[in-house]
Amino acid sequence: MILSKPNHIKIYGHRGARGDLPENTLPSFKYLFDNKIMAYETDILITKDNIPVLTHDFRLDPSFTKDDLGNWIEDENIKIFDLTYEELQKFDVGSINKLSRYGRRFINQKKLENQKIPSLSELLDLSSQYNDENLVVNLEIKSTPVEEMLTPKPHEYVKLVIEEVKKSKIKENIIISSFDWRILKEIENQSPEISRGYLTYEQEIGIKIKKMTYDKSPWMNFLSFPNNLELPKIIKNLGGKAWHVYRKDITKKSVEIAHDENLTVNVWTVNKEYDMLTMIDYGVDGIMTDYPLRLKELCEKRNIKWF
Repeated sequence: MILSKPNHIKIYGHRGARGDLPENTLPSFKYLFDNKIMAYETDILITKDNIPVLTHDFRLDPSFTKDDLGNWIEDENIKIFDLTYEELQKFDVGSINKLSRYGRRFINQKKLENQKIPSLSELLDLSSQYNDENLVVNLEIKSTPVEEMLTPKPHEYVKLVIEEVKKSKIKENIIISSFDWRILKEIENQSPEISRGYLTYEQEIGIKIKKMTYDKSPWMNFLSFPNNLELPKIIKNLGGKAWHVYRKDITKKSVEIAHDENLTVNVWTVNKEYDMLTMIDYGVDGIMTDYPLRLKELCEKRNIKWF
């Protein structure tokens, strides 16, 4: 698996290409491949009957979920983990409510008919048809140490995901990431050969998440985190392959520190041209974006090498 190349940017479609097509749907990933973009990030959760599926939130999002009658759902507390895979297939996630906060963010997203939340196995089967030396599949395992009954326990959770990964023809092209470092510790315990990306977020204020990196943080598996120790060094000491960092949390200096540790730096989620160019100037290895074709076109316009 090639995570970085000198003087190149790796383009990752975020949740497929959600700026253009409904997030975490199979057509959204096929759209990437058809446009020669060979890397993506997607999100994993587990159904009641232990099927890994592609969806970002622990609960179905009313902003882009319709029931089997074609109506937007109103209940904001339908947990993925409370539904079987068959029950989950009754919902349609192929369009967004343009009146919602989410819908206003992605006003130009195209509608797709009859889109169900896919299983991880379906996505890996699709991706294996486009196997390429530059293929990188970033599976983010959604997990939280601060709320119960949303996922299996870390040991069982990781076991279920790894079982699917090991069945795949592209297992060598997969990196697993998570904000919940308990998950990454389980990856190391169960399958140390799988590359791990350590997700971090250092902002004090966020819409859905808040600062996760601090001394004895539950997100960091209660790791000691002295103020004078840089995150890249901690991640490298834990055996991480990549640092998956929020765009507002990095500087040129922190990228240099990470590279000194032989750590790949992938930054999320970068959608504006100015920010894309800033990240490239900082020397990051990969950029996750909701608009991968926009980044591709920018690179080609500016003679920036990408892969």
